[in-house]
Amino acid sequence: MNTTAGLWKFLRLVFQLVISTKLLTASDIDVGGLDGSSSANELVLFPRFPLTTESPDQGFLPTAAFERPLYTIGTIHSGDVRDGGPSSVTQQTIIELLNNGNMSFTRVTLQDYGSDDVSAFKKAVQGLRLERPDAVVGHYSWVYAAATEHMRIPYFVTSLTPREQPESSYLIQLFPPGAAFAQASEDTLNYYKLNKIAVFYDTEIGQVVLERLAQRIQMEVTGFVVTRRTQSKIRDHLKVIRSHYFNTILAVLNPENTKYLLDQGLSLSMFSPPHKWILLNMGLTEYTLQNYTDSRANITVLRLMMDFNSESCLLNQGDMTLETAAFHDAVHLSAQFIAMKAASYPNQRRFGMRKAAKNLMLEGCTGLLEFSKFGRRQENFLQVMTLQGYLSGATFSDRISKVWDWNEKEPHTPEENRRWSEQWSGTWRSGPGKLNQRMEPFRSYSAISKIGADIFPDTPLRITIINEPPFIQKKTDTSIDTGHPVFEGFCIDILIEMSNLLGFKFNISEVPDGKFGSLKPPPRGWTGMIRQLVDDKADMALAPFQMSTERAEVVDFTKPFMTKGTTVVVKRPDHKIGMFQFLSPFSHVVWSAIFVAFVGTSLMLFAVSRVNSDQHAKYAHNLRESFWYIWGTLLRGSLTGSPHAISSRIVSSAWWFFALIISSIYTANLAAFLTITISDVGINTAADLALQDVFDYGTVEGSQTEKFFKYTQMTYYTRMWAHMSVYSPKSMSRRVPDGFRRVREGKYAFIWDSPTIRHTISNDCDLMEIGSPFDLKGYGFAYQKNAPYGDKLSWALLKMQDDGVLYKLERKWWRPQICPNQKQSAKTESLDLETSAGMYVVILSGALISLLICLLQFLYGRFTKKRKLRKKENGQRQDSDDRLSQGDDVVAGYPGNKPTGADNDITYANHSPAYFRDPDDWKLKYDSY
Repeated sequence: MNTTAGLWKFLRLVFQLVISTKLLTASDIDVGGLDGSSSANELVLFPRFPLTTESPDQGFLPTAAFERPLYTIGTIHSGDVRDGGPSSVTQQTIIELLNNGNMSFTRVTLQDYGSDDVSAFKKAVQGLRLERPDAVVGHYSWVYAAATEHMRIPYFVTSLTPREQPESSYLIQLFPPGAAFAQASEDTLNYYKLNKIAVFYDTEIGQVVLERLAQRIQMEVTGFVVTRRTQSKIRDHLKVIRSHYFNTILAVLNPENTKYLLDQGLSLSMFSPPHKWILLNMGLTEYTLQNYTDSRANITVLRLMMDFNSESCLLNQGDMTLETAAFHDAVHLSAQFIAMKAASYPNQRRFGMRKAAKNLMLEGCTGLLEFSKFGRRQENFLQVMTLQGYLSGATFSDRISKVWDWNEKEPHTPEENRRWSEQWSGTWRSGPGKLNQRMEPFRSYSAISKIGADIFPDTPLRITIINEPPFIQKKTDTSIDTGHPVFEGFCIDILIEMSNLLGFKFNISEVPDGKFGSLKPPPRGWTGMIRQLVDDKADMALAPFQMSTERAEVVDFTKPFMTKGTTVVVKRPDHKIGMFQFLSPFSHVVWSAIFVAFVGTSLMLFAVSRVNSDQHAKYAHNLRESFWYIWGTLLRGSLTGSPHAISSRIVSSAWWFFALIISSIYTANLAAFLTITISDVGINTAADLALQDVFDYGTVEGSQTEKFFKYTQMTYYTRMWAHMSVYSPKSMSRRVPDGFRRVREGKYAFIWDSPTIRHTISNDCDLMEIGSPFDLKGYGFAYQKNAPYGDKLSWALLKMQDDGVLYKLERKWWRPQICPNQKQSAKTESLDLETSAGMYVVILSGALISLLICLLQFLYGRFTKKRKLRKKENGQRQDSDDRLSQGDDVVAGYPGNKPTGADNDITYANHSPAYFRDPDDWKLKYDSY
């Protein structure tokens, strides 16, 4: 036995000498020993631990100044293809990626004995003693979990670990536990608000998922266990859940059972809406979903994170699979562990494994790898993919052969690959406490991981700004500490909050030309702050930028921090005192309606009184009296008499009620209208500017507002652009302050962003805003194209929005308007003579009209009386002439008692006309006067 052990030791020594000789090249030897250079891989692999040329575990090997230590990684080989991991060639290729100028690694194969008995444990221990690996990598095996803990060798597991496995600091679990998959499935259902779920499972983890979902009160869950005996009943169970309207199917199955379930669902037409399929892949074998592409099925796949854009992922795009990604990270961590051990304990085989496990950290192909003292991942990451995304990015070889044929341009550069990954990949993470932070189906892991990285430069960020109150303005009171000695404003406060969150420093400088930035014809190019970013004179532009496609070609923008619109500001017109302001409580239409009601009611009262022969009312036979009665009751006049007939009283009562309501409304609003002066500019919206010729109007030249009018297809706005560009080109303002200055001068309407206008008019009561905002867009900050800290800036803005910081800052800089409210002061202001002049005009007008009518009536009466008298005199003269023509017959026929005698004859003879000789004629003459 001792002879055999010695022989094995001698053969192993010879083998390692041969391997070390092959790995040693001429480039490693120099006059002074090693060349001293370090590769990029060394910096990525071991950023914390210095490397050494000593080999603590290979002390029997000859050492020299030019040797690289050789370390062994044991990989577990299984007869099961599903658990065997990558091929031996792929494993060797990945291990060789870790070789660098200071360390070399080789691979030994460890046999998986399959059974979990004592005999298998002994064989595993013997194999470990024989091969003496520095670390073991592979799928989970109870035998090697116990053997590696017994031998004090770290075991990096690349598959799911059972729940009953005891915790051990030597068992490093790269694969997320079953509880993480259960939480991810629950978060997915909650995120998409799915309540009726059918769960198909064939493993213990599926039972855990079912129990977790069943505890949710708002969810209705049913389950079906898939075994060899029940597999044939899947079709029948699908029919049952379809009849009970379970539209969401959650599959926790191996790839073979998953394919069978999907085939049955396809044959039953359960891929059409509203059915949704969620597949939990808790292994390293890819699903085959190409057969379901044409079905347009709503399929979501949750699997182990796989992102080739991660910082330390060294795999090529064509080699990226779940198996290679997990094996890569396991080998990478084992190399990091070996380097840590070699640096900290060069001459010891055993050391504090719990501390070592907590110090392991890697930004690998499967996400951020950090562990507890018992080897469990601190945070688990899963990839969320739809059917189209899965077929596009599940494996890059599949993507190259199938998806690139659908597009004209293939992504080759790292930036294009990053955007491709972010387009098709979402992320679930176990760390955050909020659902919308754990479940991000539209952001890849590489985009999220940048949030936690320290990617800001050591030098302060160069910030360019523009003077745009209240976003940025110079301090008016230097004694107040606002975080910056010169500038203050809404954007300055945001910048300070972002710097506190992200930990960067900054320097602020004002843009020389005072412009935001627009593209001018060659050779000028870009102007303003955009030019500062393009010329690398600034790292970030702090201003309320409107994000446009033209600007996005040369710079990048953060997420919007405010939504803005475009509106119009004009000078408030001079106050005009209306002489007849007391008529303002009612509009012209209401006054007309009252008059119509007055006339109609008067006619109705006259008609019903006439029909009912209401003899007690004068207006029963006089239309003028009916109008007077209705008018008097409307003005609360004191009238004598009232209708007696029932129908007349009903008409009068209705009119009285109408007059009461009208009088009450008029009285209630009269006080306000007598104290509020009239100030109307005749413009209600921005489009009204195109229909008037009183105001000149314009915006800032070269701004995004100008481009809106230039390229819009809306009729009114195109007319406004024609006015600004052709008919009145001088209406455009060079800068924002110039526009407000022209507004204060009068007869000019300035079109600009609503936040700036609202802030300006809140402190200037001579200005007023017209209409509601239009062309709503978002404000964002600009930074250099493809800057690494862009996602961090957007994350800081979103966090400030969630925490309410942006709302507080907005309330700080956009205060309510401080101009006096005329309606509020209407009850306390006294009326002057100018305001109440209209009432005196009514009295004076009534008096003048009364005198005029009185004079007309007097003259008309005089004229009428004279005409009657003249007519009567003419009639009497005609009668007298007729009597004279008849002679004595007339006299003899006179009815009076004419006295006889000589005297009487003389008296009646010649002193008076014949028609005045009778006493009755004198009486008639007297009465006429």
